[in-house]
Amino acid sequence: MYLGYQNNQIKFYTVQPFDEPTIEKWEETNQEYVLDGTQYVLKNAAWEAEQTEKREENFKSEFFEIPNYGWFRKIPKGYSSAVESLNTAFNAVTILQQLPANMLIFYQEPDFTKPEECTEEWLIAHQITNEQMTVQEFGAFYMAFMTAWNTQEHENSENEEEQ
Repeated sequence: MYLGYQNNQIKFYTVQPFDEPTIEKWEETNQEYVLDGTQYVLKNAAWEAEQTEKREENFKSEFFEIPNYGWFRKIPKGYSSAVESLNTAFNAVTILQQLPANMLIFYQEPDFTKPEECTEEWLIAHQITNEQMTVQEFGAFYMAFMTAWNTQEHENSENEEEQ
């Protein structure tokens, strides 16, 4: 592989050098580079760890974990917040005296070291919906949901105060 430089920055990472007037020099390399935003960077363990951390931060900015159920979107599609979507489920339980199956969508936590698992397509393919719940089962779920929601909201507000 070859690196093409312009103003001491890598502009091309290619199998063979080619005629490009803006390239000041070509350098052969045995190392692997990746395009990270607008620049090429060396693909190494530190870069991989940084990418893994970014994928995890991105996921956790959009989802929160409800223990024993899975991860839930902070802003489910069609709602302004997770709490609003839960209120819809609560109303269904109040009227029907049960929560029908498939009203709530939970997600598996992806392996953040695998970029292919950190896509919307992967999440949808691995989503889980609720089974029918009795009033008592929904009550236990409701408490787990609100505890998880309030915990993550308090953590977020504390982090914002620190900054």
